[in-house]
Amino acid sequence: MSPSASISPPARTWRDIPQTIAPRAMSSTGRKRMIFATAKSVAVLVFACACLWGGYEVYVTWQENPAKIKAPVKSAPVKTISLRTDGVLDQAWVTRTLSLPKTADLMELDLYALRERLLESGQVSAAVLSRKFPDTLVVSIEERSPIARVNARFGEGDPETFLVARDGVVFRGSCFKDELVQTLPFLGGIALKRSGNKLLPLQGMSTVADLLGTARVNAPGLYRNWTVVSLEKLQSDGEIVVHSPDAAEIVFGTRDDFYKQIARLDYILDEAKKNPAPAPLKSINLAVGEQVPVSFELPAVENSDQGAKTPSRSGRPAANHLASASNPAARPAVFRAPPTRPASATPTAPAHRPLPRRDF
Repeated sequence: MSPSASISPPARTWRDIPQTIAPRAMSSTGRKRMIFATAKSVAVLVFACACLWGGYEVYVTWQENPAKIKAPVKSAPVKTISLRTDGVLDQAWVTRTLSLPKTADLMELDLYALRERLLESGQVSAAVLSRKFPDTLVVSIEERSPIARVNARFGEGDPETFLVARDGVVFRGSCFKDELVQTLPFLGGIALKRSGNKLLPLQGMSTVADLLGTARVNAPGLYRNWTVVSLEKLQSDGEIVVHSPDAAEIVFGTRDDFYKQIARLDYILDEAKKNPAPAPLKSINLAVGEQVPVSFELPAVENSDQGAKTPSRSGRPAANHLASASNPAARPAVFRAPPTRPASATPTAPAHRPLPRRDF
């Protein structure tokens, strides 16, 4: 058999048959469906763009002038101001500060402008205003607590007493009891700077607040006698100078624990009172560590050559020959304070005298 006789012809399918009939044209119903689907897609796209544009316009208006956004129907005038505070400000102060017109519409209020009125006082550190329908304005505020006071005068007016908070903000206090204000020490050694009708914040007040808070809680008897706290050397030497009837000048160092320094001060004052004829303390320097230099206000001494009395200076005798071992009060003293708690221990009162705690 020849090789060509064993090869079978290739298979044929229906696809090999020539197609001479044209494809069926789209019906009118199909064309309508396609046009409707296209129109629907375009409408959805236009609607989405319109929503984005409208949302942007509302946002810009709300940021720049919220008063333009009004309710579809007229809301009721404000009848009630609901106050929530963590301090001493009362309803009358908030009403007076906001100064709303009697016919003010709840939806027409510019809440951002009203918030700025509250913050302008300085006593309010944070404020949130919201609407509560139908006729209530809710005011939530956080207040600053004063730690000291300072006297200042604007122009030719009389001196005014301002309060100073922990963050250094200086403000006119409102609604504080006089008994509380009178317990606050005055600040000295500061330079007040003015901006318009406001005083700029003071630097370093957080450190001063730590000292005053430690003394107020652990030694209220000492704290009550502190009349002036000077910040003159705070930035340059890291020292806070306190003036008190107990000692003309008490120096605290910012590099050491305030609780330890107050415990040493309490011990030194007790030891000084044990002297049968105690001399007034002139200076106690607690900033140098455990070896605390103490100087006394000595009485005037008589000059034997001129027969006149010469006052002592810097806690030392006017004549060197007057200072001797037989006259220990005529020499500057150095007290070594008893050991205090380690820095990691829980604060406790010194063993020689319990220090009561008092909430301020």
